[in-house]
Amino acid sequence: MHFVRSDHEPPSPEQMLEWQRRISPPENELPAGAGITALLSKTDDTAVGISQVEVYSTGFRFTLAVRLRVLGPEVPPGSLFALVGGHGHPGLPVAAEDRLLFGIEYADGARASTLEDFRMLGPGVLSPLTLTRQGGGSSGDLSANQTFWVSPLPPAGPVTFVLAWPAFGITESRTEVDGEAIRAAADRSTLLWPPQPPVEPTPPPPPVRPATGWFASEDGDGV
Repeated sequence: MHFVRSDHEPPSPEQMLEWQRRISPPENELPAGAGITALLSKTDDTAVGISQVEVYSTGFRFTLAVRLRVLGPEVPPGSLFALVGGHGHPGLPVAAEDRLLFGIEYADGARASTLEDFRMLGPGVLSPLTLTRQGGGSSGDLSANQTFWVSPLPPAGPVTFVLAWPAFGITESRTEVDGEAIRAAADRSTLLWPPQPPVEPTPPPPPVRPATGWFASEDGDGV
């Protein structure tokens, strides 16, 4: 993740905590299922959809599911996850123009996509909508699943998923899902305990100073 350079003061600890809440689900909650599954686009050989929509009080998580009927020459073995999720084994021959494009838009016009990093626009100024790849994901030669986190919860109106994958014959498409179902599921999420304060990292102890040699002396002169 990156910040836009700013001449102002760096974000405060409170602002950084809020930023962290926007880029990942809260660890002190159990989500509620929204019961949403949607096929976003399908060709003779490729299908892309969303499933496993889980909703928290601060946003929702879902899986982008990609399925191929056959392994074409545009997909070198082992490269599908890199085309879908943007990461894979180093050195795989994945062209940038072959990458899947995915985005989301709320009824109030807020939008985010896989073309952008999530950024803090300045001290305390957060992007209106964040779409963040999560660590969870899996892939084979003919299937890939990438988990995404979206925050905040949608306002009244539909939630629109936008997809384009020209390298696989998928032109830009828009799919609306019921935003009310997502908001209702947020009310069913379970708070386990109050948010816990962040744990301050403890620096490791320094290496043991040997009894003799250059490292034995604090000024480096050796003995």
